[in-house]
Amino acid sequence: MRHYYLPPPTAGTPLSIGDEAVLSSEESRHLVKVMRARVGDTVSLIDGCGHRLQADLVEAAAAARIRILACEDDPRELAHPRLCLAVGVVKGRRFEWLLEKAVELGAHTIQPLLTTHGEIDPRAGKQGRWRTILLGATKQSGRSLLPELAPPRSLDDWLAGRSGSGLHYGVARSRERSWDGAGRSILTPERLLASRWDPRGELTWVVGPEGGWDEGELKALAASGTPVRLGPHRLRTETAACAGLVLLTSLREMLID
Repeated sequence: MRHYYLPPPTAGTPLSIGDEAVLSSEESRHLVKVMRARVGDTVSLIDGCGHRLQADLVEAAAAARIRILACEDDPRELAHPRLCLAVGVVKGRRFEWLLEKAVELGAHTIQPLLTTHGEIDPRAGKQGRWRTILLGATKQSGRSLLPELAPPRSLDDWLAGRSGSGLHYGVARSRERSWDGAGRSILTPERLLASRWDPRGELTWVVGPEGGWDEGELKALAASGTPVRLGPHRLRTETAACAGLVLLTSLREMLID
């Protein structure tokens, strides 16, 4: 079923039954011109804040007007823990592909990281395109929550501003080492899923850029998070991002069920 995007007039507060609203020009064009919807047709919507809505079309025009018939929470989207992906920016279409897959795999927040060996700070226009990709992926995947795209930050700045545990980052398997630089055990996926968790927190997966972390960044990660083995091989940034999100999404599903 096709879902249309209608952000609430007040952040986080859904529209009420009987309220009328106007869709954006892009959503209106697709509804009226492409799908050929007519007055009286039922329209399925999401507000990007974890709510699903049903409405009827009251004006089929370039600015389509709808009337809300029903609104309900999406409990799985709104449940805690939330899932965050913090990832070093990589060049071109590969980062766009990564964003799309992060939405499909359940990320609630995506934090682009500016790293020593990463790409330069992306321009505002590029960030605008990233938001467009996130919205398209949200509707395509059937989610009701549009993931937050945080402004790009350095790893140190981001780590200093976050609180709580639940931070994990990937490392390649090593036969010689089973401990990280801070003296803690490197988790396998099986041990990660079997661990005890506080469901009120946030599950965070951190992935470096193509050039890898520098020594200072690795020390900062070791002091703040827990390393997880992803296998014996070096992974591209987008591969490591997806692999880690699969693990944490599975863990989140167990915690909220």
